[in-house]
Amino acid sequence: MVSLPRDISPGTAARRSLLADLLAAIAIALLTLQLAAGIGVVGFLALLTIATIVLWIVLEAGVHRLRRRGKAHI
Repeated sequence: MVSLPRDISPGTAARRSLLADLLAAIAIALLTLQLAAGIGVVGFLALLTIATIVLWIVLEAGVHRLRRRGKAHI
């Protein structure tokens, strides 16, 4: 079995985190589409709206965290 290196740069850690986030977003999108297929057009639009709002909140939290981390290093 191969293990990941322990000493990685912050850039590499950020890219791995981004990859994990993208994979989670794809999984959530597929799940949303699968659920929407059974509940019709109105349900699809509602799920799309909810998914957009959740994504907005997550992005806002990420930006806030990055800004706060950037100010801590100055």
